[in-house]
Amino acid sequence: MKFFFKTSLLSILDFLFPPVCLVCGEYLNDELFICEDCLKNLELHKNESKSSVSVFSYNDKIKILIHELKYNNRPEIGYILGKEIGKKLIGLLESDNSVLFPIPLHKKRLKKRGYNQSEKICEGLSEIINIPIKKDLLVRRINNISQTKLNALMRMENVKGIFETHSTDLDKNTLILIVDDLITTGATTKEAISELKRNGFLNYFALSVATSSK
Repeated sequence: MKFFFKTSLLSILDFLFPPVCLVCGEYLNDELFICEDCLKNLELHKNESKSSVSVFSYNDKIKILIHELKYNNRPEIGYILGKEIGKKLIGLLESDNSVLFPIPLHKKRLKKRGYNQSEKICEGLSEIINIPIKKDLLVRRINNISQTKLNALMRMENVKGIFETHSTDLDKNTLILIVDDLITTGATTKEAISELKRNGFLNYFALSVATSSK
């Protein structure tokens, strides 16, 4: 009875307030949060780094989606963006002896948000490129302040020592694909790599939805 009531209520709400695309405002059909046209037309980022790839340009469309993913309780957006990343990178990533590693949140921030947005991105990405997710390589031992309003030097200081290696039997030669939603200066990713290096891991590459760096 409760399930029927909830389903009926959602149907009524959808009729009175039809869902619209978060990016363009057009009514959605069977899509979730983002219309098919907006997904198809997300602008690709021009990558110049040899150690990382950011798939999409950090424009107004991506800003909206990442904000909704992180701050408005819409984890499904991470899964959708992960699948789109996978479609762009399929065939370009080594799938043998590789793992996807989502940048971890501190347990307090995870409890507050209810999910790790990077894990959701990994879930969609893994479905497309068939590389397993390894969540427990590192733990975030320090609940550092948000990087959002910090300059490059302050970001580096803010992330020093925030990670520690979790016990794992993973082969040290495994290619670790470090996944995050957004790369700005790369300070968080670099700190994660430093901790992995200290514990004997040898191969790394960073992936993100977008980069806001110039």
